[in-house]
Amino acid sequence: MTYLVQTIMVGVIQHRLQPQEFLLTLLGNELLRCADRQVRSTGLVSALSEHDFSPAATRSALSRLVKRGMLYPTKNGREVHYELTLRATTLLSDGEQRILSFSELNPGDEWTLLSYSLPADQRARRDRLRRRLSFLGFGGLRDGQWIAPGNRVVDTTPTLVELNLQDQVEMFVGQPASVTDVPRLIRSVWGSFTELANAYETFSRRWRNSSWVDSLGPLKARTLVMHEWRRFPHLDPGLARKHLSWGEVRAQARDDFFAVWSENAMAANIEFVALCGKHVSGTAKATT
Repeated sequence: MTYLVQTIMVGVIQHRLQPQEFLLTLLGNELLRCADRQVRSTGLVSALSEHDFSPAATRSALSRLVKRGMLYPTKNGREVHYELTLRATTLLSDGEQRILSFSELNPGDEWTLLSYSLPADQRARRDRLRRRLSFLGFGGLRDGQWIAPGNRVVDTTPTLVELNLQDQVEMFVGQPASVTDVPRLIRSVWGSFTELANAYETFSRRWRNSSWVDSLGPLKARTLVMHEWRRFPHLDPGLARKHLSWGEVRAQARDDFFAVWSENAMAANIEFVALCGKHVSGTAKATT
C-alpha cells in the first residue's frame, strides 16, 4: 500500500505539509529533550528532504521561524546552528501536553464558559485568542462567548497571561440547567462530527499498517505521526464519550498514535542527533 508522505489526511481533506509547521513538529519531538540544544542547518535540510522539501524551502522556513522569535541562530564558520528560544520551548511544551492528553479528557457534566470583549482595533489579538481557544477545545457559542466541555480554567489561563488578556476575559465553570438541550447545544457549536470520526478511522488504518510504518524509518514515522495527530485538538473538543457515538474510534486512534510515537522515540532521537546534532569545534557567534 502506498501513501503520499508529503500530505496528511484529516477526514476527506488532504493537507500539504508546510515546512514551518513541519520543522516545529520535528524540533518539538526531538530537540526539547536533547542534551545538545543546538542543531545544524544542513542536518535540518537533510531531514526535511526526506519529506520532499527542497533545501530552499527549508532554509526559507528557518529564516521565518527566526523572524517569529521561535529560533535563535548562531554561526560557526560557514555553518549555521539553531536553538529553540524560550518562547518556542514554552509553546512547544504546552502544545505537546495538549496534544498528548486531549483525548483523555473526562469532562463529566461540567462546562467552561469564556466571555471576552476586544475592540475592533485589537483584531490581531482577538484572532490569536480565537485560534488558541479552538486548540484548547473551545467552540464559538455566540459573538464573544466560547464554551468547552470540562473545567478548562487551568489549561486556558496561561494563554490569557501570554496574550495579556486577563482583564478582558471572564471564565465561568458550571453545569447546564435542566432547560438546556445539551445535544442541541453541541450540534449548534461544533456541528456534525461525521468528518472527524472518519478522520480518526483514516488515521488508524494508516498507522496500523506496520509494514508501511517500518518502511518509513523511526525518525520519519515519528515526525509524520505527530504532525498528523497534532491536528486533532483543533477539530476535537474532547467531549465525554456519552455525547459521542464514535468514542471507541477516537480511543483506538489514540492507541495507534502512541504505539508509533512512543515505540520509535529512542531510535528516532538517535537518528535525529546523528543527522542534525552539533558536530563542530570553536566558539559560536550570534548571527544578525
